[in-house]
Amino acid sequence: MFLLTSLIACLILALVMPHLGRKVLERRIVFVDLALAQFAATGYAIGLASDSSGLLWAGAVTLLAVLALAAIPHASKLPKEAVMGSMYAVAAAAGMVILTNLPHAEGHMSELMFGSLLGAGWSDLGILAVLGMLSVATLRFAGSDTYIQRVMFYLALAMAVVPAIHAVGIVLVFGMLLLPALAAWRNEGNGPVLQALLVALCGAVSGIIAAECLDLPPSSSVVLALFICGIPMLIWNLRARPGT
Repeated sequence: MFLLTSLIACLILALVMPHLGRKVLERRIVFVDLALAQFAATGYAIGLASDSSGLLWAGAVTLLAVLALAAIPHASKLPKEAVMGSMYAVAAAAGMVILTNLPHAEGHMSELMFGSLLGAGWSDLGILAVLGMLSVATLRFAGSDTYIQRVMFYLALAMAVVPAIHAVGIVLVFGMLLLPALAAWRNEGNGPVLQALLVALCGAVSGIIAAECLDLPPSSSVVLALFICGIPMLIWNLRARPGT
């Protein structure tokens, strides 16, 4: 299969991202995914501009964002979505300014948005898998509203987001985090995690198959497949009676 490594990358994300996405929806901080993803992308842009390791720069820049976000308690009267949206806008603007001065700037911007899923190598898959497992494990230590546990929560997100940006781009990272979790949402809150995982896996497989058969961009194809697979599940959950 031509897109074998792309499929494996999406399957790894499908097993990791729904766990994180459910926590994001539970805390009503949807913009945090996009903000951290954009900070990681800006770090990669710095790496390109300085001809150094994009992954290291992405990790360093995202860590600064994690420490800043963790300073805001969950019960704070400060509108967290507005803060995260503002951070996203600033990071996006900074990334564009950095990339504008590079040759083939438009190509670099497109790669950060949609990733280089076709070029994902086995080393990329190994990093995705290891950091993904660490990310899910870290969530267990992020239950309360202390500064350290808020750092652990945002760090768990960052560990999954930073390597995923390079492999699949911002659009698929955001889609994989939220669409399966939203599909499993019930009137009273989060539904079973298995539902979110099912939507993510179905979307990953069907999206990659569609990309190969119809010659579509893999990342965009998977996002659309996640949406299509998630709609029936979302309707089912919204119509389900409490306790069923």
